[in-house]
Amino acid sequence: MERPQVRMVEPQTEEINTREVSGWEAEQLLRKYGQDQQFTTRPEPIQEVPGQTFEEMVAQNEAQLRNEQLRRQQQYNQQMNGPRPITFNGQDGYDSEVRYGSDSDSGFGFKIEITTDMKLPKY
Repeated sequence: MERPQVRMVEPQTEEINTREVSGWEAEQLLRKYGQDQQFTTRPEPIQEVPGQTFEEMVAQNEAQLRNEQLRRQQQYNQQMNGPRPITFNGQDGYDSEVRYGSDSDSGFGFKIEITTDMKLPKY
């Protein structure tokens, strides 16, 4: 007759290791996995709905202010790390797109940055 075996099992734990990634390394990872970056600094138009109560209008305004502050923060992060307009004044907002590609014949990889004051199509 065989004796029962008892095994101690450690409780499951989740380890989250945050790793600092340099700008160059992040760019290489984005290029490797084919992630294109596209952003705009243009403000979104305000859509007013007729027949709202005062509380609904205040809530809509507060949500708009929060979204604007979040957009400014994201815009600041993207502008610090992303392409900036050089040949025109970007004060009225601009669109920017970064794409990666490669030449299959020569094996060269390349990065294309488009920054313009015109609207860029969304893919």
